[in-house]
Amino acid sequence: MNGASKQIDISSDTHHIRQRYCQNRPLYRRSRQLTAVRVYSVANESRHLLIFGVPQINLLRELRQELARFGVLETICNITDVWQREHEGSNELMLEPFTDVFHVCFAKLEKARQAKKLLDARNFYGGTLHISYAPERESVEEVRAKLNQRRSEVRYRSKLEAKQRKPSHAGVGVHQQEAVNATTKKTAKKTR
Repeated sequence: MNGASKQIDISSDTHHIRQRYCQNRPLYRRSRQLTAVRVYSVANESRHLLIFGVPQINLLRELRQELARFGVLETICNITDVWQREHEGSNELMLEPFTDVFHVCFAKLEKARQAKKLLDARNFYGGTLHISYAPERESVEEVRAKLNQRRSEVRYRSKLEAKQRKPSHAGVGVHQQEAVNATTKKTAKKTR
């Protein structure tokens, strides 16, 4: 796709806006650190991440090293200029001054999920990182593979659950009753 033929819908990018922290949880539900509450479906999660709030001091290598701790990276690139051109008229999606936006693609979804969880709202060279999933940057094949992987995971878990529900031996109840009877006979002999 070239830039002229691609129509950009700014309203579809509102999921990249940092949410405020949840202040109204009951005391028994509060954690030590305040968090924003957000639920992700399979379609919303992605191997593609956008990282906001990286200071503009050429930190590509350092960011790559930090992210490589979580898993194999397919791509990492600075997209600050592209982001600013695409969201010129939007006040909500404007970047903080003197910060960059990076697009990162992990080889596995689990690694992207782990990196987002552990690095979001963390300090990185004086800037606070904001990491969001970028499912809009996935191809159709990537979405298809992601949904097929999820289907196979659900099938596997349901088979495990079914195995755990079935008793491993036929007549388990009979053996348990025999063990109880033997125990009561032993205690009866000791009391005589």
